Amino acid sequence: MTVWSRVIPPPRSMSRNNLLVAAWITLTANVTFFTALFHLTPYHGPAVFFFLLSSVILVFAYIFVVLQLVTWPWMARLMQSFFLLASSLTSYFVVNFGIHFDQGQIQNLMETDWREAIDLMTVKYFVWNGLLGIAPIIWLWWKPQAVQKLGRLLLDKVIALVLGLTLIVGAAVLYYVDYAAIFRENRALKQILVPSNSIGSLIGYINRQKKRENKPVQPWGTDAKAAGRFAKPPLLVLVVGETARAESFGIDGYARDTTPELAQLPIINFNQTSSCGTATAVSLPCMFSGMTRKDYDPDTAATRQGLLDIIQRAGYQVTWLDNNSGCKGTCDRVTLLQPTPEQRKQWCNDEVCQDGMLVDVLDQQLKTQPVVPRVLVLHQMGSHGPAYFERYPPEFSTFKPICATKEIQGCSRQALINTYDNSIRYTDHVMASLIRRLQQENRYSSVFWYLSDHGESTGEKGLYLHGAPYLFAPSQQTHVPMLGWISPDYQAAQPERVACLSRRASGETSHDNLFPTLLGLLQVQTSVKVPELDLSECATTTP
Repeated sequence: MTVWSRVIPPPRSMSRNNLLVAAWITLTANVTFFTALFHLTPYHGPAVFFFLLSSVILVFAYIFVVLQLVTWPWMARLMQSFFLLASSLTSYFVVNFGIHFDQGQIQNLMETDWREAIDLMTVKYFVWNGLLGIAPIIWLWWKPQAVQKLGRLLLDKVIALVLGLTLIVGAAVLYYVDYAAIFRENRALKQILVPSNSIGSLIGYINRQKKRENKPVQPWGTDAKAAGRFAKPPLLVLVVGETARAESFGIDGYARDTTPELAQLPIINFNQTSSCGTATAVSLPCMFSGMTRKDYDPDTAATRQGLLDIIQRAGYQVTWLDNNSGCKGTCDRVTLLQPTPEQRKQWCNDEVCQDGMLVDVLDQQLKTQPVVPRVLVLHQMGSHGPAYFERYPPEFSTFKPICATKEIQGCSRQALINTYDNSIRYTDHVMASLIRRLQQENRYSSVFWYLSDHGESTGEKGLYLHGAPYLFAPSQQTHVPMLGWISPDYQAAQPERVACLSRRASGETSHDNLFPTLLGLLQVQTSVKVPELDLSECATTTP
C-alpha cells in the first residue's frame, strides 16, 4: 500500500482543484491583460503594486467563482480541462499576436480551412500549449478527485462561493472608480481577459448559429433586370483580395515601389477605401450583402440573397473560383470553378496554390466558354499570414532579408515587412497580368475590379495579423486597396459612367460602394440598389 500510495497520490477535493486551476490561469494566461492595466493605471510608485494586486485577486476570484458554478462531480475535471485548454490556446494568440477575442474571431476560427490552421501551428504554438494547457491537464487527471457526500459538496461550494464573491466585491469596491473609468474608456480589455474572452464569445457564436439553422434563404432583388447599352456582351472580372493593406501599395502612397506593374496601366485607383470588417468571415459577406457597414447584420446576410444572386437573376452567367478558405456563403447559388489537374500541378503545393493560377483560369475561361454576359469572381490567397513567404514565388523576393518562417514574432520587424511587401509585389504582378489578358480580349466590353477584404498588422503597436474589433482596429487593418480597369469597348458604350468613376476616385470610399457600383457597371436595375453609393453615378451626388 505504501508503494502504491506513492504512485497514486491522495485525492483532492473539487473546490481545491478549482482554486488551483483558477490560480494557474490567472498567473500564466493573463499576462497581457495585467500588462495593459499596468499601462492604464492612474497610480505611481507603490500604489501601482497594490492596484495590480487587486486586479490579480479580482480575476482569480472571478474565474474561481465561475468554476465553482459549472463544475459538478460527474464532469468537474472535464470542465476544468476545458478551461485550461481554452486558456492556453487563447493566451497564445493574445500574447504573441495581440489578437482580441470576440465573436468575430471565433467565427474566423470556425470558418477557416485546414491550410490556414496549419500555418498557425508552429513549434512555439505546440510548446506553449503543451506547457500551459496539456501539462496542467495531465497533472489534474493524475491525482484522483475526492468523493464527497452531497451535503459536504454543497457546503464546500457555498463556502467557496461566499469567499470568492467577497474577494470580488472587496477588490472591486476598493478601486471601483479606477476600474469603471479604465473599462469604460478601454472596452477592448475584456477581449484579452482569458478565458472569458474566448468562452463567452464561443457561447455567443453558437447561439447565433442556432438562430440561423433551418432558415430558408430569402429572395431579394427579385425585380432585377439588365438594361445596359453594350455593343458587345459585358464581362466583369472581380478579384476579391486577401489581407492587402493600402498602406503597403505603392500606388496608394507607400514609399516602396510595391506596385510597379499596376502603375504602368490605365487604372482608376481609389486610395481612400475602408473595409467593412477586419477579417474575411465578416468582410466578405458584408461586401456582397447590399448592407452598409453601419447597418450590417450577419444574420440577415446569411439568410438573404446577395449581389451574385441578383446579378445572376438579371441574366448574367456568374462563376466563382476560390483560392482561399471559401466564400462564406456568398457564392452558394452560383457556379463554382475548380482548377484543372494541369493547373494544380503547375501552381499548387499541398493544396496551397499561388495566385498566378488565377491568370491561367481567366485565360482558359475566355478561350473555352461561350461569349455571353458574365461575371467571374476570383478569390485570392493574397498576403494571408503568417506564412507571407509562401504567398509568392522566389523570383518575387524583391525586398530582403525575409522572414522565412511562420513564427513571425521571432523575425526582425524589417524582415517581416520585407516579406509582406514581397507578397504585395506579387499581387501587383497577378492583377496586372489579369488586366493585360483582358486588354487582349476584343469580344467583350470588359471591366476589371479589385478590392481587398481587409488589411493586416505587421507589428504596429504590438499587433500582428488581423481580426481586431473594428472599433479599436488600426488603419493597417481597415484601409484597403481598391482599383478598376475599364476596356475601350466599355468606355465607348458608357463614357459617362467611366468619367464618374474617375471623378470620384479621389474621395472617400468603402466596401459599402461595391454592391451598388458593380450593379451600376453591369447596368442591372433593381429597387434594392442605393444610387448614392454607386461610384459610377454622379447625378445623385453632384449638382
